[in-house]
Amino acid sequence: MDSTDFGESIRHVSAFSALAEYAESSPHNEMDYKMTGGNSRLANEFAERVGSENIKLGALVELVEQKRGTVRVRYRSSDGVAAGTETLRADAVICTAPIQSLLKIKFDPPLSPAHQAAAEQLVYARISKNSVVYDERFWKDEDFSLVSDLTSHYYFHSTQGQPGKQGILTAYAIGEKADVFASQSDARRMRIVAGDLRDVDERAPKLARRIVSYAWQRDPYTDGAYALYKPGQWFGIRPILQRPHGKVLFAGEHLADWQGFMEGAIETGEAAATALIRQGS
Repeated sequence: MDSTDFGESIRHVSAFSALAEYAESSPHNEMDYKMTGGNSRLANEFAERVGSENIKLGALVELVEQKRGTVRVRYRSSDGVAAGTETLRADAVICTAPIQSLLKIKFDPPLSPAHQAAAEQLVYARISKNSVVYDERFWKDEDFSLVSDLTSHYYFHSTQGQPGKQGILTAYAIGEKADVFASQSDARRMRIVAGDLRDVDERAPKLARRIVSYAWQRDPYTDGAYALYKPGQWFGIRPILQRPHGKVLFAGEHLADWQGFMEGAIETGEAAATALIRQGS
């Protein structure tokens, strides 16, 4: 049950990180709330305020160079509109890249040996997310959730509070179980996910209609779902990863107090922006 919070057995997790998960005083946590209309509304609102013309999509950053108080970001466009290498200039940069993407960027001057070593040590959790549409909500309870010792490790009701006869149960698999799912076809994944629910309702496999899956450990930009701090790393490598590199500041869920949630990305982004404002004043 703990592993769904960390993406790995609690035996492999920093004791402080694990304690913080259960010592949090609020009666609610991030998963108790949903955004009406979908989480994409948040990103769309950011884009509208920033201005879509100021957002570069399909751009792979290759170099972050600091000279004479200016930061130059060289990127390679691959969106088919303006293919080729381009450069942006700025007074400062807030880098929110996941660690695996960060390691692919060249910094000039280079990151300190301690920062580079810390980045190379941080790993991300292996998680497979599998959402199955069922013709009938056989689980009955709106707040249905289930922890299993089978491959489909953890289930929850994704269409909670939404009308309709059909419904979606999402199953998370972690660690080795996630790798098992990642190697299967969609058809076999759906058979496994729905089949593991026979003890809840033997009709589950027949009611399953389609599946949408994502194996985060195979994502080319993150190499995992979210940051996983191992024993000794919370007070070891995390403070190093938080250090600014000249006029480059860092943010992202991997630097937040809690990993795996968009709140952490926003909180660290706000902290980096505040630090920049203070530097400017």
